[in-house]
Amino acid sequence: MKIVCIGGGHGLAQVLSAVRPLCTDLTAIVATTDNGGSSGKIRESQKCLALGDIRRCCLQLTGQQSIIHSIFEHRFDGGDLDGHSLGNLTLLGLTQLTESPTQAVAWFNAMLGNSETILPMSDLATDLAAQLPNGDTVIGECEIDALETLPDSISLTNQVDAAPGCVDAILAADLIIIGPGSVISSVMPSFLIKGIAKAIQDTFACRIFIENNTSEDSVMKHAQSPGIDWLQEQLGFKICDLSISPNAINEILEHCEQYTGSQKHLHDIDDLSEVFSKLLKLPIEQEALGDMAIN
Repeated sequence: MKIVCIGGGHGLAQVLSAVRPLCTDLTAIVATTDNGGSSGKIRESQKCLALGDIRRCCLQLTGQQSIIHSIFEHRFDGGDLDGHSLGNLTLLGLTQLTESPTQAVAWFNAMLGNSETILPMSDLATDLAAQLPNGDTVIGECEIDALETLPDSISLTNQVDAAPGCVDAILAADLIIIGPGSVISSVMPSFLIKGIAKAIQDTFACRIFIENNTSEDSVMKHAQSPGIDWLQEQLGFKICDLSISPNAINEILEHCEQYTGSQKHLHDIDDLSEVFSKLLKLPIEQEALGDMAIN
């Protein structure tokens, strides 16, 4: 089975670990508009993509107990490198060496011994821009997340093409998993790219959206409707066939035989593994899933 996961932040990394044992072909498409922390500092000085979520996804697949995971997650303390992770700096060096972010990520992933495919949403840098009800424009994920009012619309500061491989992976997928994570900063960016937006509408894959288990500590906490509804209204097209709520996840887990997971939070790898294992036992044909209501 070919599975494509789309998102960013911690949620995407956890999903990759959860579905990895369940498929033979796994691809992640990672949002690259983060402008906070080490990623934001590197972006500002080097005019490149956000590297943090890419690093996190690649390292998640190596296993958190491995020595190589610890090495590339190491953060420097003091001086000009204060707060930067070795993984981010390695990805920056590979990007400058290859002059291709997609190739740089592939090399980094290969260094880690991963067989899965990790793709940036684009090879070109861009930022999120929010148009406010009063006509003002706010640029940057961190600045948008700090807003006290939901924006009228979200766009990219410059329209960029999808990275090589993104569109083909979506069109060839059997299953597409979207989220969980921040609706605006983790999920939305990839779908603002025209090529990815068209592919997600044209694909024959079943598209599953994983909802967050709690309200976001971001501007989305002001939304009056579920995040997926707001997102699809903003985008102007449907991105999923199934939207799985926390209640649905808990119900699935309750019916999993011999399951002893923690059920602490939605991003728990054991919980997600059980949920996806259960779901993948169902027919994935579009018509069959179209009759199911998991929300």
